[in-house]
Amino acid sequence: MEPEDRPVGRDEAARTPAAPAPRGRVLWHRGWGVCAVLLGAVLLAAAGVGLAVVPASVAEERAFRSALPCGVATLDDCLRPVTATVSGTEIRDHPKNPRYDLHLTGAPAAPRSLPMGGADPLLRHLRAGDEVVVTRWRDYAPAVTKDGVTQSTDDTPEGRSLFTTAGSLALSALGLFAFRAGQSAVTRARAFATEGVPPRLLLRGVQAAGAALLAVPAGLFGVWTGPLGVIVLWLPAVALLLLATRDLDTPQPN
Repeated sequence: MEPEDRPVGRDEAARTPAAPAPRGRVLWHRGWGVCAVLLGAVLLAAAGVGLAVVPASVAEERAFRSALPCGVATLDDCLRPVTATVSGTEIRDHPKNPRYDLHLTGAPAAPRSLPMGGADPLLRHLRAGDEVVVTRWRDYAPAVTKDGVTQSTDDTPEGRSLFTTAGSLALSALGLFAFRAGQSAVTRARAFATEGVPPRLLLRGVQAAGAALLAVPAGLFGVWTGPLGVIVLWLPAVALLLLATRDLDTPQPN
């Protein structure tokens, strides 16, 4: 048997260099890798800014809860009444997309539109031309009153610190994944082009999405604990998620 006709052994085949990946595919992986790194950096920066403003949001919520009517309070930071005229209402009692808005005209201090959160006890009975008293605090309008009936609005600082904390945690999980995935794509573009995107990287994406979703129940839990409780609940929940998906990260024997 001639040497060129001799069968190639398994060890020799393994030592045979793989064909170089097409340049276009290498550039593609490097390109989306750079975009992912930039996106991850933006998301991480947004998460950092969000967490940085949480203490100010907490202080604002406390100030709102302790605010008194201007006739009683000794400070300028008080609840002041503003008279406005109803220009219309918008009520949509759809379960999937409800909408309850009050539209106003009149005093410059009165908002043009207010989210009311529901149709009762006041919004449903208002008509264009009705005069109402809007309670103002800083840039918020937390309540509307007519003929002794008061309805709270959704325009308050309440809950904003929880929303900001939960949103920042979700952004941090997604940003960290995007940054690391993009970094891997840039540094290993040739391997990605030849072998495809590693399954482990796809798993990391699923884990990051799960961690972002876990910020929602953590934020709801924060109603009783505050922003710190959101973080305290989210961290072990993410740890449990990683533990539960640990087996998926282990290569399975053939």
